[in-house]
Amino acid sequence: MARLRSLEFGLAVLLLVSACGRRPTASENRAAGVSPTEIRLGSAAALTGHASFLGTQLVHGSEAWFKEVNAKGGVNGRQIKLISLDDGYEPARTTTMTQRLLVDEDVFVLFDYVGTPTSVKAAPLAKRARVPLFGLFTGADSLRTPVSPWIFHVRDSYYAEAEGAIALFVDHLKLTRVGVIYQQDAFGQAVLSGAQLALGRRKMEPVAAESFARGSMDIERARDAMKKARAEAVIMVGTYSPLAKIVKTSHDGGFEPWFHTVSFVGTEAYAHELVETQKVAPEKYKRLIVTQVVPSPLSDLPGVLEYRKLAKKYFPDDIPNYVALEGFLNAKVFTEALTRAGQALDRDSLPKAIESIHDLDLGIGKRLNYGPADHVGIEGIYYSSLDPQGHFDLMDVGGATP
Repeated sequence: MARLRSLEFGLAVLLLVSACGRRPTASENRAAGVSPTEIRLGSAAALTGHASFLGTQLVHGSEAWFKEVNAKGGVNGRQIKLISLDDGYEPARTTTMTQRLLVDEDVFVLFDYVGTPTSVKAAPLAKRARVPLFGLFTGADSLRTPVSPWIFHVRDSYYAEAEGAIALFVDHLKLTRVGVIYQQDAFGQAVLSGAQLALGRRKMEPVAAESFARGSMDIERARDAMKKARAEAVIMVGTYSPLAKIVKTSHDGGFEPWFHTVSFVGTEAYAHELVETQKVAPEKYKRLIVTQVVPSPLSDLPGVLEYRKLAKKYFPDDIPNYVALEGFLNAKVFTEALTRAGQALDRDSLPKAIESIHDLDLGIGKRLNYGPADHVGIEGIYYSSLDPQGHFDLMDVGGATP
């Protein structure tokens, strides 16, 4: 099947060449998607389906910044156009959408992809075509190590989030029994691996590790395994609906450990599922933790205030959220790279421009750095917990109590 898709991709390229009447020159290929007036970016993300909140809001956050940049004249006289296609968080569709972006839509770079199982399908296509892939909404180490010359991240990794969770539970709260429930795919495996490594550094291992199918609400077996193992904390990996069900049905069965998940969950959608759909009791909120890779979208940091102002201007129906803020930061960093690349913009000059970014202040309390051996912009995580109003707000770890 992989060989068939590769052949289809090659045939599409040949057809494109035939339609043009000649083969593009090497310099034309490297500058594809760039004209004197426009820069075309291509995104394949979950705009429908069980992870639609993630794709929709990531793109909205980026578009809020790009629309403002375009309104002020663009970058070096060029308008930024983001072409967003729907992959439904299904890896096979990601391959198809990526091929369409590269061949039919003639985009300059791939941008704002959502998820690990989907992004790992796009990465080989980007590498083969030597097309930059920027701003992935995933922290999977497999997309970060070894460093690829074509893949650039803004957010920190799932390994960093898992280490943060274990540090909270084991080092701070002195818990000794940690379990993991994970979605059975590359995303779940990535966070499971991070948790195992973090526990291993403390001479520990999960008391139980159980999976469930991606897109499924059948979580009972995994949930019951955590209860049987008497887990004091459970790291969960998946999308917002099944994770909220794990929490609620655990509570209903008298099982009330700390529950943690990583930033990919879509924090606001997860909060809605917990509070409105599953009706989790407010007195249980304080033990529900999400690690974050960007600050609270409700904070008063200058970069966050700017995000809220532009989000309200261009997407007035959206409620400020962590995912859209991440998309907004992706767009700001990318625009900085475009500016540095100058008029002679192509797929070879852009990576050099990104790698030249050092000590960039985005107004979020952390500075961003890249280099030839470092393609992760922001390092460090934040902790958030569900507050009495049903929102995940940043928490003071010193205030956490067992």
